[in-house]
Amino acid sequence: MRDKPKYLPPTLRDKHRYIAFHVIGERPFKKEEIKRAIWDASLSTLGVLGSTRAKPWFIDFDEKSQTGIVRVDRKSVEELRFALTLLTRINGSRAVVRTLGVSGTIKRLKGKFLKEFGWN
Repeated sequence: MRDKPKYLPPTLRDKHRYIAFHVIGERPFKKEEIKRAIWDASLSTLGVLGSTRAKPWFIDFDEKSQTGIVRVDRKSVEELRFALTLLTRINGSRAVVRTLGVSGTIKRLKGKFLKEFGWN
């Protein structure tokens, strides 16, 4: 038996992109509220089938600066960006989600788009 699990080679793995976003709202939002709102926006805009193809995955959210990162399949970046722009209410409060930028790595995303908000 093998000691190590067998991994997929890089050519067979899913390719992801990371989207940096900024939430502007009536009040500061908690991490769980944003996580739920992104998933609900994806489902309502793209539907169940579109959401499974896009594979949105909440990475991180900074409650102080109201900025965060979400991962998406590279073929569905524009669809998720569209779903985020249609998001107007988060947990009953009015809000707007502004996309700051898209990158292939989290490190580059933080350095290019989130550095001014205090991310390292």
